[in-house]
Amino acid sequence: MKKSTRILLFALGLAFLLASSTQAFAEAKYRMKVASVGSETHPSSMALVEMKKFVEDKTGKNLEVSLYLNSALGADRQITEGMQLGTIECGVIGTTNLANFEPKFNVFDLPFLFKSKEAAYKSIDGEIGKTLDAALRAQGLRIIGWGVNGYRHITNNRGPITKPEDLKGLKIRCMENPVHVATFKRMGANPTPMSFSELYTALAQKTVDAQENPINLVYSSKFYEVQKFYSLTGHLFAVVPLVVSDRWFEGLPKDIQAAVLEGGKLYQKRERAINEKQEKGMLEEMKKMGLQVNELTPQQKKAFIEVTLPIYDQFKDRIGADMVELAKKANQ
Repeated sequence: MKKSTRILLFALGLAFLLASSTQAFAEAKYRMKVASVGSETHPSSMALVEMKKFVEDKTGKNLEVSLYLNSALGADRQITEGMQLGTIECGVIGTTNLANFEPKFNVFDLPFLFKSKEAAYKSIDGEIGKTLDAALRAQGLRIIGWGVNGYRHITNNRGPITKPEDLKGLKIRCMENPVHVATFKRMGANPTPMSFSELYTALAQKTVDAQENPINLVYSSKFYEVQKFYSLTGHLFAVVPLVVSDRWFEGLPKDIQAAVLEGGKLYQKRERAINEKQEKGMLEEMKKMGLQVNELTPQQKKAFIEVTLPIYDQFKDRIGADMVELAKKANQ
């Protein structure tokens, strides 16, 4: 065999080995599909973009992170079930949806649970957060970061809401959640569970008179176009954890697990900061657009708290008395 032929065969063999090695690396590469119902400008989505870059850089791009926003992989329930089935690795899921899988999460649906944003952070970053994460493991899920949507407030076309009597007979869209429905009934309103995707049209056509959502959702959904008044009742504090499939997580190498957990902490820190900044700017913009915003005094809020107190006993068995007490400790 000629020397040139041997060199050519060696080169071809080396090229084959390199190609095979590259293919094997590509097949061994880990992937993380992250799903959310939020738009690109939602605080959770913006924080996910930062998390994606961090995790990919931290793992030398051995973990490829793909973001699927705007309900591209379905609503919260479909995303949660996808993580259980192993078709989705990670998702931003509201606690109201997680309560369908673990009733303890209904603790966040109790009215006026947290007296301040700081109390809410203290609660979810402390014992209550650890307890809920542990409970969720039985469903094959793990929380790696606690994001928030902030306080939920009421919009309507009738007038400012300053006392429970102002809600009497008001047909208000609420989430399909028994605690929410019972809460608004206690305040004298006529709660109407409805899909969020139908809400703008329902408000425009006056199928419902009012709705309740955090500032960023009122702004991004342009509810100020079909509602005149926004009362900062702060009756609920919305929490949106970043969740992963526990089976997927346990199958990762330790160094990639560590990067994912660090990414979750980054998501938590950035999501909260972005949400707080957006809330201030968005509220001012909506005021300029003609939305009449009113805050409640401590005395006015006290009247709402007193009228909704029976909700705690009504749902204590469903949520767990221990969970309610844990949450209350955050206010101390």
